[in-house]
Amino acid sequence: KKKISKRIGAMYRCKSLLPLKYRKMFANALMLPIFDYLDTIYSKSCRSGLNDLDILYKKVAKIALDVSTRESSLVVYREMGWLPLHLRRQAHLSAYMYRILNGSCPSLFKQKFEYISGSSRGASNGNLYIPQSNNLKDFTYIGAKYWNVVPQDLRDYSDVKMFSKVYKKRLLASIQENPNYSVDNLFSNAYKIPNVENG
Repeated sequence: KKKISKRIGAMYRCKSLLPLKYRKMFANALMLPIFDYLDTIYSKSCRSGLNDLDILYKKVAKIALDVSTRESSLVVYREMGWLPLHLRRQAHLSAYMYRILNGSCPSLFKQKFEYISGSSRGASNGNLYIPQSNNLKDFTYIGAKYWNVVPQDLRDYSDVKMFSKVYKKRLLASIQENPNYSVDNLFSNAYKIPNVENG
């Protein structure tokens, strides 16, 4: 947080000197990597800590766009092409699960997950068993939960880059269209979007 705050200060001081294009470049190139670094690990932090990061994340976007601090976060995210921070973490972990289930990681990782069997709806959808977790922080618990909300057609993509690109695009479109959407930084909650045919 300290490193982010320093860069936010520098960004704020020079915002009047830079056109919009370069403020966005600054935010994407120098700020986003800090939020992304080890985000699938720090996502297990307490909600208050994640909320603090969320405030800084929004501040970066609003400085880049040079808009009021009262501007709607959804409007800001749309203009920046950014997902809310909790959905950014969800997309990253889902991409990691894609790699695991498609054999792009050591087999030991895949062995930790099991597809639902039988004739249930979960089995026909190719969902994973969600194991019990006392603290809701186990990777097998969170990974299975996030994977089970990934749209069915995306799971069949043959390339993780395309998977990530389309999933992020759908998540962003979904929150813009969903009047009931609200930020939820609880790491064990997974946001579900409709399964549509085209990305």
